[in-house]
Amino acid sequence: MLLAIDTSTDWTGIALFDGTQILAEQIWRGKHYQSVELVPAIQRMFSKSNVTPAQLSGVGVATGPGSFTGLRIGMSVAKGFALACKLPVVGIPSLDVLCAAQPGLRRPMIAMIELGRGRFAWIRYVYKNRAWQAEHDIQLGDAKAIAATIKSPIYVVGDLNAETRQILGRKWKTTQLASAAACVRRPAVLAELAWQKIKAGQEDDPALLSPIYVHTLSNVPNV
Repeated sequence: MLLAIDTSTDWTGIALFDGTQILAEQIWRGKHYQSVELVPAIQRMFSKSNVTPAQLSGVGVATGPGSFTGLRIGMSVAKGFALACKLPVVGIPSLDVLCAAQPGLRRPMIAMIELGRGRFAWIRYVYKNRAWQAEHDIQLGDAKAIAATIKSPIYVVGDLNAETRQILGRKWKTTQLASAAACVRRPAVLAELAWQKIKAGQEDDPALLSPIYVHTLSNVPNV
């Protein structure tokens, strides 16, 4: 049984996965209340699913980029479960969680997460060998800067509010914007990715696992 936790942004997500099916999943917009809402929500999910922490065999946590405070909260809770129950823990980049849920396409994809103040963290992916693969490291930029990099048909998914959709939508001849539902990061997807890594023996060291903070990232590349 694996517990998945995603507090990368204002959206909070948790899920339980038994290796075959998703037993529970919850997503809500917590904003500034993640510190008081997360653990009680996990406890309620355990209760409704008739699961106890003793039944867990691993923990998966989204590592960002995203909210500085949110990432620290999710990471602390994930490590707490891992250390208290002596479980393996795995960190999964939040953009990888987002893109793993998207269908395979011939055109490339840009996955983006809003960081606040009009900035986004984003990666351009291509679909190869039945999986989305990053073409470069995480980059930063506003919607206009990201739009300026689009030179050929592409699919865009992520934190797309009305203003961002309008800016990117101006490139309507080359840009396909994902639906609102497709833009939601699913903790169920995070759970599956984390389960695969644990089964492959690729768990992280809890002492070394840390979030991806935006101050370590660079600006928009020419791609």
